[in-house]
Amino acid sequence: MIYIGCDHGGYELKLKIIKWFEKMSIQFCDMGTNSTDSVDYPDIAQKVCSEILKSEENVGILICRTGIGMSMAANKFKGIRAALCHNVKLSKLSREHNNANVLALGATNLCFNKAKKIITTFLNTSFEGGRHKARVDKLNNL
Repeated sequence: MIYIGCDHGGYELKLKIIKWFEKMSIQFCDMGTNSTDSVDYPDIAQKVCSEILKSEENVGILICRTGIGMSMAANKFKGIRAALCHNVKLSKLSREHNNANVLALGATNLCFNKAKKIITTFLNTSFEGGRHKARVDKLNNL
């Protein structure tokens, strides 16, 4: 399952992503926020990360203005590997090399079309394992 959440700064981009997911029949769960009223991004990150940790099959997308706050908040949770990605290459490498399970996006840095490409890459890229597995295992044990 894909869990998606945002703060007020990411709300407009999240709405576009949700409409796209619905059009493409991509299953997701919207964890808020549901307006442009100010909220605290750590609260949304906690909701999303709590769900992701229930199954290795789950992934998350967190959106704020820069993506920095959401990625920092998400990475506080043991077992979460959040990657702030500004382009397709970073999205691909975050999955292949780091087995990222959360994609953080900065709404002010991305147009919707670029965000779609980054998300598509994130969702369709698998972890390579191999030499990267030992490193991810070390991350998980920090």
